[in-house]
Amino acid sequence: MSTRTTPQDRNTDEYGIERINQDEPGLVDKLRDKYTWFDHIMRMNERFGSKGGNQLSAGITYFSVLSIFPIAMLIFGIAGVVLAGNPEMLTRIQDEINGSLDGEIGETINGIIDSAIAQRGTVLGIGGLTALWSGLGWMANLRFGVSRMWALDPTDGSFIKKKLTDLVALIVLILALIVAFGVTAIGASGLTSNLLELVGLGDIPGISYITWFVAVLIGVLANFLVFVWLIFSLPRTKVPMKPGLQAALLGAIGFEVVKQVGSLLASNALSNPAGAAFGPIIGIMVVLYLIWRILMYCSAWAATSEEALRMAVVPAPEPAVIRVRNEIDPGGDVSQSARKVGIGVAVGAATAGAVALLRRK
Repeated sequence: MSTRTTPQDRNTDEYGIERINQDEPGLVDKLRDKYTWFDHIMRMNERFGSKGGNQLSAGITYFSVLSIFPIAMLIFGIAGVVLAGNPEMLTRIQDEINGSLDGEIGETINGIIDSAIAQRGTVLGIGGLTALWSGLGWMANLRFGVSRMWALDPTDGSFIKKKLTDLVALIVLILALIVAFGVTAIGASGLTSNLLELVGLGDIPGISYITWFVAVLIGVLANFLVFVWLIFSLPRTKVPMKPGLQAALLGAIGFEVVKQVGSLLASNALSNPAGAAFGPIIGIMVVLYLIWRILMYCSAWAATSEEALRMAVVPAPEPAVIRVRNEIDPGGDVSQSARKVGIGVAVGAATAGAVALLRRK
């Protein structure tokens, strides 16, 4: 019986290795083969981890906190200029703040508004310059993180064009975040109950739950618009429509959960002196970190969709450089080595001939 030297095709895997028994796939591999949505989640998680999603989210949080206070100064400066010429509007706003926010919080906010009006020129000038510098850095790092989730080089492009697009994105992002957080703040405050009482609907059973649910839906819609803007505008590539909208919806729901939990924790933390002193900045950092982490996950979801993977451009490998190395005698060049070998052969031949003649004699 002859011995077989070629592998059998039925036992050969995709790597050309013959296996008598196929490796049994694990539970995760079985689920990935069975469910496409689970495979997509795993691809998203792998992309998030391989591109450093945790580190990018933490870095963006640092630049976000660094930019919040100059941007807040700029907003208060603009508000001070507007309110300085409209005393009736100022009085109405302060009355609404006193009616919605009880205790020291309302007094603190009204004091900030008065200071902003009194020092509106200084606040607007310093806040504008620092907000421009720190805000552009914030947007550049935010775009860097999202581009990494798409496996793109975030340093490509013209410097001036990138800064102009970052400036537009910064303005739109600030306005979108103000609207998103404002909707949640209105829904969580007593302003909604006051409006219901004003129109005579406050006595309806379960009206508070209905208004909370409606406020959450409106908040999710506002969040959805924010994430649509972030997911489609930040990466310097074409984002497929369907996975981009799916990622925006997932991000909007996660964003609303973070806002609802954050508002609940903030109301509890501000009720004690220690929480009032350290709670706001810690809460801002935690909320921002969670928001950017959600954004990184959503960007990874859109980037690892089948549509995006088909559109991805795989870079060509670096050209191979073949260097032919000549073996050279360490004692000299090739010609000298050849000359020495020739001399050695000639001397050997002459010696052999002389020995042969001596033997004949």
